Amino acid sequence: MHEALRTLLGIDLEELEWQDLSLCAKMDTNLFYDDYESDEQVAKVVDDVCLSCPVMNQCLERGMDNGEWGVWGGIYLVSGRPDMNRNAHKNQDIWEQIRERLGDDSLL
Repeated sequence: MHEALRTLLGIDLEELEWQDLSLCAKMDTNLFYDDYESDEQVAKVVDDVCLSCPVMNQCLERGMDNGEWGVWGGIYLVSGRPDMNRNAHKNQDIWEQIRERLGDDSLL
């Protein structure tokens, strides 16, 4: 059944990468950089998308490992490290949800 579904959908598991499963794959990338910093409403929408994403952990790991900046895994990074100033809009509930999803308090 699963093989038939993958064939029907044209999914090749050999070529599938974690980014292909991200909820933000078709979103405007500016939302995760400049717009996130300048518009609190955009930041909240991006946070919600990230918290619902099945590859949130892989995304944050990639951002931190590669020294990225912008939103990766629901956290705004600068040089691969969380930037608390750019994440200042997040309330305690959002941070708790992030920690729960990541399963690692040591990141924050």
